[in-house]
Amino acid sequence: MRDEGIAAMAENQSSDVGRASIVTGSRVTLRIEASVLRMVARPVPEAMFGTETLRRLVEEMWMCMIEAGGVGIAAPQVGISWRLFIASAAGILPSTVFVNPEVEYFGEPTVLGEEGCLSIPGWRSSRVPRHPKVSVRYRDMDGGTHEATYEGLAARIVQHEFDHLNGRLFIDLDEAPVADSALKRRVARAMAEMDERLRAAGEDEDSGA
Repeated sequence: MRDEGIAAMAENQSSDVGRASIVTGSRVTLRIEASVLRMVARPVPEAMFGTETLRRLVEEMWMCMIEAGGVGIAAPQVGISWRLFIASAAGILPSTVFVNPEVEYFGEPTVLGEEGCLSIPGWRSSRVPRHPKVSVRYRDMDGGTHEATYEGLAARIVQHEFDHLNGRLFIDLDEAPVADSALKRRVARAMAEMDERLRAAGEDEDSGA
């Protein structure tokens, strides 16, 4: 069962969390229709480091990722607009919690590879371009600072999850989508709706509403 405190935080941050949810086992992951997936996430507040709230959120993320069979998940995918993601791939990338990460890219983003996303089940591509190598500076749940360098598949996983923190999905880079026509239509509709929401929000800001 989902942690009630985390669920309440998610509802407060995105009004469409309920209608845009994927239930896997006892956990909830947001799908592409959720507006929080297109937002630039905020840094995890300094006051959150070392707290039970942050620990519970990370625990929820691990459970979501494991139950869905993923190798990474970002906080926006569980409805929390914080700059936080986790990743774990046996023999490739050790289980790591990346809080407020900063990524430095090496090489051109020309390495094509296969990707999917827990928020767009059924959609995969073998031609998503990524940088071959990245260096990541990040903090852990207690506030400690770390730096690590990743190459190959590990670098791809990190870039995919980091993109979530900036409101970007792998389909934005997708050169050869593989999905059934119904899913393609749903994704296209969701992207059009999101463009309209963002346009409306910008008009409201310009008018001072």
